[in-house]
Amino acid sequence: MSASIDFSSLPQAELTDDGGKPVKARLLATHDVALAVAEAVRANWAVMPAGGLTSAIGSYDYHDDGIAGFAGIVAIRPKGALAAEMVAAQTPLAELKTHQVAIDAENGLVSAGAGLTFTQVNAALAGTVGPNARVLIDLTSIASAFVGGVVATGGMGPLRLSPLGTLDAVCLADGGDAPRMVEGEALAGVQGLQGWTGMVAAARFRFVLVPTGEFGLVLPVQGSDVDTIAGLLAWLRPWTRITLPEAGGRVTGEGGETVLNGIELVSRDSLETFIEHAEEPARSKAQGLLQSCEYAGADMLACLTGWSELSIDDVLMSLLDPETETIGGVMIDFGVGFSSGAEMETFRAIREGAPDLARTRARVVQPGKLKPWSTSTDINIVLPADTGAIVAVLEAYADYRAAIRTLARELKGAVEVELSAYGHLSPSGIDPHHRVTLFAALGAEAALAGARQAVAANKRTLIHDLMFAAKSHALAVTGGEKGAPSLVEIARAAGGENRLPEDLKAAFARTRAAVMAAPAHFSFRAPPELRTGD
Repeated sequence: MSASIDFSSLPQAELTDDGGKPVKARLLATHDVALAVAEAVRANWAVMPAGGLTSAIGSYDYHDDGIAGFAGIVAIRPKGALAAEMVAAQTPLAELKTHQVAIDAENGLVSAGAGLTFTQVNAALAGTVGPNARVLIDLTSIASAFVGGVVATGGMGPLRLSPLGTLDAVCLADGGDAPRMVEGEALAGVQGLQGWTGMVAAARFRFVLVPTGEFGLVLPVQGSDVDTIAGLLAWLRPWTRITLPEAGGRVTGEGGETVLNGIELVSRDSLETFIEHAEEPARSKAQGLLQSCEYAGADMLACLTGWSELSIDDVLMSLLDPETETIGGVMIDFGVGFSSGAEMETFRAIREGAPDLARTRARVVQPGKLKPWSTSTDINIVLPADTGAIVAVLEAYADYRAAIRTLARELKGAVEVELSAYGHLSPSGIDPHHRVTLFAALGAEAALAGARQAVAANKRTLIHDLMFAAKSHALAVTGGEKGAPSLVEIARAAGGENRLPEDLKAAFARTRAAVMAAPAHFSFRAPPELRTGD
């Protein structure tokens, strides 16, 4: 890349967010994010980081008057590679290119450029340290989401561990003469802020060692039977309680040789849609899981994943309650097990295929129809072992599903209402995403607008119910896995930031302070609540 970039000659960025909203920007792909950002700011271009684009809802929510003083918007995308390029362990973070990785095995640290995926980072660790070494960031999009984007969004996966859990330092390009090194408590001003304060050029993480074997276990459950699901989560709690070691150390948990790193939800209707579009071998395996639902009379699957030194059969036995021969009250007769290797790859394809397909359907405009409208729930709550508290949270989601299905019946023939449930049931952070997507024929704008208002009202009720359950049972609400946008949505539904619990109120204030201190070249996309002191 030359020392001076003609941004106006760059190609248009043909980018849309998950809601189908396009961005008017030029696109620059580069191995040197810091240089590109510095050039853009000097030329008075507003900067929008563009990563793997696996989850970009709300990324383009800005008003044209907010960029009136700029030459335009440039979307800067870090260049990746088919495999990470290894460089010396002592390479400073600020000198790391977007496709490079540096492993300090002695200190348990790995530095990665913003254009790599965590699949690539973990592959580099496997080759240098060993197959059990990895960064504990477990996303459904682990093979496509970029390191920079994961830090910027604060993305969490089944483990319910945010990047801050393993993040050691960030190299942040914000237009200054040199990129900033961000460490310690200041990292909270980068994680989850969507690039509103600057663009992540590289990040350093603590890596750990996990047990040798990987497994999956799928149990059919009935979503309306909240008592049984609550019993399952309470029973599995010890296996989900993971102790993070020092950098380079071994992960341990209360479950002995077995660690559950995720309890995921896949609804039956999501599975049916997945089967329509899947390829082998995932299609056949998914059909088998659907048959398990039918045999069990269930409408959902609880998907357990983890690591263990035991075989899958021994894992199953270790999770059983010997008195009832169930797993927390859930029968195992129709359960399906998956072990390391190709089986787990197929399992992940099914587990991750449901949300991926739901997001894709929400973006694609079908012939003869308007652009779909879609919204997904995102509020993370830490649950205790008290089944009563778990039931209160699960009932709120069950009520939401019932309300959306009632709406679908009322609107039949005018607007198609599609509900897809997937996501996290882990006691360390329950956040079962419920995506509602609306489809309407061309010319039915009024019907679609009315349906949108009805869904939005039901979603606000859900958030109210969840906040009430949290307050009644002293549960910790930690925001959502989309970082600051989730926090803003929760605040709006609650009636303003002053109605938030104290910890969320403090997080909101910290986020606003970080955005207000950031260059306007980045903060122009932030919600108005975060750009003013009002």
